[in-house]
Amino acid sequence: MNTGIEPVPVEGFPRPQFLADPTIERLWDVVSALSTELAATRARLDALERILAGQGALAPGAVDAWQPPAEAAVARVQDMQDYTRRVFASLAQD
Repeated sequence: MNTGIEPVPVEGFPRPQFLADPTIERLWDVVSALSTELAATRARLDALERILAGQGALAPGAVDAWQPPAEAAVARVQDMQDYTRRVFASLAQD
């Protein structure tokens, strides 16, 4: 899902560094970003599954059996690229 929210550079004091190695610090940023993304996804997925199950709108196994149409597959690739850029953005910073 593309939120359309881009990181905003903040000028002023330098970003604090908590670990001795800047590379490890960046990897920790990736872990934190992934954790945040996963937590949000899990919450949304739980809500969606509960809503659909409550309405009787989703048959058991329907999600596992679903094959995306071409336009959905293209949108998924774009979403994955955007997601990867967000998650790994800290590794591209100097």
